[in-house]
Amino acid sequence: MSSKLLEKAASLFKAICLASSRLNNVITERDKSCYPKINNGESRGQQMAINQLKALPLGSDFIALRIADEIYVDKTEMVFSLVVKRGKYFLARPRRFGKSLLISTFESLFKFGLRDFKGLAIENLWKEDAVYNVVRLDFSEIKDFADAESFSERLISLLSRKFAPYGFCYELLPFQTVSDQLSDWLTAREKNSLVLLIDEYDAPLTSCLNNKTVFKEVRRALSAFYSVLKSNEGALRFAFITGITKFNRTSIFSELNNLSDLSLDVEYGNLLGYT
Repeated sequence: MSSKLLEKAASLFKAICLASSRLNNVITERDKSCYPKINNGESRGQQMAINQLKALPLGSDFIALRIADEIYVDKTEMVFSLVVKRGKYFLARPRRFGKSLLISTFESLFKFGLRDFKGLAIENLWKEDAVYNVVRLDFSEIKDFADAESFSERLISLLSRKFAPYGFCYELLPFQTVSDQLSDWLTAREKNSLVLLIDEYDAPLTSCLNNKTVFKEVRRALSAFYSVLKSNEGALRFAFITGITKFNRTSIFSELNNLSDLSLDVEYGNLLGYT
């Protein structure tokens, strides 16, 4: 290409850039003129739009989210379809999908009724006046242990603390495990008086996958706990269990074979998240 052609091309490119810059300035000035100025140089309309934006929630506490007026995609119509009747459900999803927020939503509804649900779909659907004893277990709290014995101690501590507010008191007795004592306590409960929410049920199991002996003992202890729930299901108004993985039902959940698994249920495919 000759030097003259290069010069012409360069001049044309400069002219296009200059015209584009002038056009952008015209458009910007036109848009700014639509709104009165405020002190920081932004238009009042821009400032109002910024102020009206809600913050994204950073945690998984439903009550805190509602108090802070953070963004919440209303899933409560689907929540209602689950809680309107007695039932026991299981849901597996990857990390950070909103499982803990869903558990927190159930907890708020059963503990405090519609207090935290103003303006949401369930406000016009939920007719129950009763509130329930809600036990929320987060098994990620007991995922760090050295051996089966230390896991057993952590499990006893967790169950004792979480059931204690409703009258359960574990005693170190010969030939009576925490599951045995919990079973006796549940038997004496009023029918449909208890709501059980379990988050990350699989955390203790996944933490010991590389140790077959410990894994078997952990699975045995958890199976004994779920066996108690099965034999005392009359006390349960509602139960919901979440986790990341789905272990074979013939192992840990063999005693809860009447669980409704929502993991692949199309109807509840968007129960979690911003969709």
